[in-house]
Amino acid sequence: MLRMDTIQGQPKAVEQLLAQSEAQRVHHAQLFFGPEGVGKFTTARAFARLLLCHAPEHDLTGRPSACGGCNSCRVFRVDTPTKDLPPESGHPDLHVVNKELAAFHEDKKVRDRKQTTIPVDIVRDALIKPAFMAPQLNHGKVFILDEAHLLRQEGQNALLKVLEEPPTTGGGTTIILITPREDALLPTIRSRCQRTAFVPLPDDVVDRHLNEHAAHLGPQERRWLTAFAAGSLGRARLALDHDLAEWARVVLPGFDALAQGRPEGGLGPAMEARIKAFAEGWVKKHKQASKEAANKNAAGLMFRLVTTHARQQLASAAADCDPQDPDAAEAVLRPWTCLIDHVNTAEGRLHSNVHLGTLCDGLVAAAAGALRP
Repeated sequence: MLRMDTIQGQPKAVEQLLAQSEAQRVHHAQLFFGPEGVGKFTTARAFARLLLCHAPEHDLTGRPSACGGCNSCRVFRVDTPTKDLPPESGHPDLHVVNKELAAFHEDKKVRDRKQTTIPVDIVRDALIKPAFMAPQLNHGKVFILDEAHLLRQEGQNALLKVLEEPPTTGGGTTIILITPREDALLPTIRSRCQRTAFVPLPDDVVDRHLNEHAAHLGPQERRWLTAFAAGSLGRARLALDHDLAEWARVVLPGFDALAQGRPEGGLGPAMEARIKAFAEGWVKKHKQASKEAANKNAAGLMFRLVTTHARQQLASAAADCDPQDPDAAEAVLRPWTCLIDHVNTAEGRLHSNVHLGTLCDGLVAAAAGALRP
């Protein structure tokens, strides 16, 4: 079963949470923030299991641990992707709140909405109302609010009232907010939470994951995937599931061609086509998913692909530079640093509803100017 001591790559976050439990001073509002795909949701579920355990123990290292045998531990379904299930699934006192719950709401208007935000109706019905009800197993409740940055101001204000006056029925309530964008939350929400930072996972954790789930990869593709993941198992899984290595094989030689003074060969349209194909496949697979959001997510992956390559080229060029000749070194390195700047600019424009084809063509044009020998 999932335990706090089995979570890899986040020792500081785990120790901070275990220290709260050991001191029996668990804050009612927790904020887990950090990059996507680094274990925030996994840690939240493991922490919930510990908090909901009726008879916590200490493991061989002396750290708090769920007992594994009480009523709560027996019904805790660690083998089920709880975040993708309707609210009645899984542990009766563990509530996962996310944008996908809109598909199960009693109001048809809420059900028919594209899943781009977490509606305030979901906050009220799936979090606020049950937060003030007695726990079914008489030992507290835990709410995990995933992608909390998708709350609009109305939803954040509704949540703020609960954080200011937390329920105390039946052992109390713990609310865990998860987000890769802490800055999107109101300062008043952040100030009322116990903040726990999550960092990119070490490469060896990503490598172990690839050994378990993608043993067929060759050394070169494995190195590329580890670099692209940048410490995110979630990003590594996306790359595997959607064959982003094919993107790399088609798109990255175009940027190398620009750096060598050769034509890029339809690079902008190639990027746009792969972004759109990813988004279309995502929408088909995920009911009520927003195609606009899927396009933006896919474009973000494409831009990360280019940035990762630019950084690798930058590191390779830097290794060959003469440290005694900084002017020559700057001339060699500047094109790739400028490309990274152009990608960052494109990412910023991504959220201003710029046409996708225009965005890709603009990036390629800017790259041509930056990389021209």
